[in-house]
Amino acid sequence: MPPEKLLQKLVNLLDPGDDEKIKCDRISELLKKLKKREKAAKEKLAKIKDRTKYKRLTLEIKILHTQRKKALQQFKALKKQCKG
Repeated sequence: MPPEKLLQKLVNLLDPGDDEKIKCDRISELLKKLKKREKAAKEKLAKIKDRTKYKRLTLEIKILHTQRKKALQQFKALKKQCKG
């Protein structure tokens, strides 16, 4: 293994803050994607006339909203560590 890779692994082991930063960035990206999906589903819901499709899409929106809510709580908990 080249010495550069060994050195990089050592730096990663000694500085755990980078992993938390990556985790915060990943959650932030996930929140944006979930928000877009939820918004698109709500727009699609307004156009649907079929009752079964409407119920299915409503359930999907509830699930997306719950996932986004949980991710947001996790992000807020990690936010202090990311900035510090």
